[in-house]
Order: sequence, then C-alpha cells, then structure tokens
Amino acid sequence: MCRFLAYNGPSTLMQDYLFDPSYSLVNQSKRARMSHEPVNGDGFGLGWYPEHDDKIPGAFVSIEPAWSNRNLREIAAKIPTRHFFAHVRDATPGMPVSQANCHPFKSEQWLWMHNGYLSEFATCRRLLLSSLSDEAFQFIKGNTDSEHVFALFLDQMRQQAGSCSDDILVALTTTIERLNDIRQEAGCTAEAHLNFALTNGHISLYSRLAIQSEEAPPSLHYRENNGSLVVASEPLSEDGDWQQVEHGQVLIKEEGKSLQVRELAL
Repeated sequence: MCRFLAYNGPSTLMQDYLFDPSYSLVNQSKRARMSHEPVNGDGFGLGWYPEHDDKIPGAFVSIEPAWSNRNLREIAAKIPTRHFFAHVRDATPGMPVSQANCHPFKSEQWLWMHNGYLSEFATCRRLLLSSLSDEAFQFIKGNTDSEHVFALFLDQMRQQAGSCSDDILVALTTTIERLNDIRQEAGCTAEAHLNFALTNGHISLYSRLAIQSEEAPPSLHYRENNGSLVVASEPLSEDGDWQQVEHGQVLIKEEGKSLQVRELAL
C-alpha cells in the first residue's frame, strides 16, 4: 500500500517532512508502520507550487526508491514552497514500474495522489475509458487505476460552474459515485480503497474511503501546527497532535480558511 504526504502552510523546505522526522515519508518508503507491506520502493513523486507567480506546479518523479535518489534530497533541501504533495509507491501487482505510473499526477494547476487500489480494475477499465471525454482520454499516459480516476475527476470538474471548495467536493463525490456505477455495470464485486489527495494550489481535499470492503481503508492522519497543515498516510512523529481521518470523511483546506472535516455524501 502506497504512502503519501501533503503540506499546506508557511514557506518551508520539503526536507523538513520528507527526510528529517523520525517517521518521515522517506523512512516510510523503507519501513511503513501502518501498512500490510512495509516497503514502498516502486518509485516516488513530488509536486510543489512555486513561490513566484506561477499557478502551475513543478513535478519530479522517478522509478528509483525514494531512499536512494540523490536528486530528491537535493531538491527537498533547496526549494522552498508553501504547498507540496509527495508519494512513495508500492505498485499494485500487474502494474508496471514506470515514470508514467508515478504519483502525483498533474494536469495544468491540478495535482492528484491516490493511496489504495481498485480490485478488478482490468474488468472495468474499458468501460471507464469509454465514459471519458476526448480531452480526459488523451490525458492518460500510464495504466494505473489512480490516473484513470483522476481523468474521471477532471471531466467532472469541467462540468462545475466554478472552482470553490463546494464545487470541488461535488466533483470528487460525483467521481466516486460514477466510479462505483462503472464498476457495478462491469460486474466488479471486489473492494476498492479510495484515499485521494487533490489540489489546485489553493483548495485541497483529502478523502479516506473503502467501498465493497470488509477492511478499513488505508490509514490517513493530519496535524495542524503554527498555521500549517500536514496530511499523511502515517504520523511523522509519536507526539499526540496527530488526528485520524475516519472512514468516509474528507478534509477540505482552503487557503486562508480553517480546516473543514466533512462526511462524504455518497
């Protein structure tokens, strides 16, 4: 099971979260504590919003394990940012290890990460692809379930009249509902775990959800401290400030506003 991390807050160096804590994301790539599989060595990715006037995030992905990539350490130690996503990958069996399959996925101002999987994805993939607009279909470069769901979300987002937090939540909720409909139509009966992280640089949403599953979704936690919000698959430290995101909840963080914790209305 993959592990991810997101940061919103005052300008910081990414190494403060990727490398320095006792249970940093890079340490989780070697020894995850809250996952069936402790090693997440099938590549990594980093997406960040620059501090100069540019709404398009930068991205760096690699098929190397996060713990052995020199460039990741250099970037994390030198580039300040107020908002970034990072992901270490444990590839679903049958999914190739390639740069095209590394998170976070990017489209214009959007970043997207997924921790989880769609069982029987091969069964519903053709139907999902046929439901996409030409633009969303052409967007897909890899073959992960995660990127396909992102394409579905981009289509739902284009149907919204605006891009406030409520519009984005509607798009995410509709994406999950549409995904569930597609899976049912294709005859998929096995579980799907849907921990999503998405942002346009100003508004970010983080969901924890499992459908058709007797198991809980992958772990997801958050901490607010001195104006910053960190959302992570696993706490980065053992202090008591970390809160668990419950099954069926979504965190909504809008720049300049307080964190919202809401239930997904499915």
